[in-house]
Amino acid sequence: MSSTDEIKKLEKIRSTLIMELLSITEMIPGAFNLAFRKCGKSNCWCSNGKGHPFNRIIWTEGGKVRTKSIPDEDISWIKRITEVHREFKGKCREIQKIDGEVKKLIEAFRREVIKHTRGLRKYL
Repeated sequence: MSSTDEIKKLEKIRSTLIMELLSITEMIPGAFNLAFRKCGKSNCWCSNGKGHPFNRIIWTEGGKVRTKSIPDEDISWIKRITEVHREFKGKCREIQKIDGEVKKLIEAFRREVIKHTRGLRKYL
């Protein structure tokens, strides 16, 4: 396959990825998990165990780790929108990889055109 055909193919894939990214309406960075915390009451059962379970999302913002408790009714929602963010980042990495490949192919195309042009005249 020629450089131009390969570039066109990659640009089509890249364009599709960008359109998928632009169609996203909700996402949030972070990881959802179950954590435990002790309430601090000396007569509570948690004082001898891991603690009370609670759902949380944890993320980094401005160099600081942030944590927020998630209500039970929002568990499926938070799982979905954090997964959307992971998929978003994955597609961004795919676009960066394609950009690198296109850059190499464009350089190969430039060399092909120069070689062809030099072949048009004996003095080049």
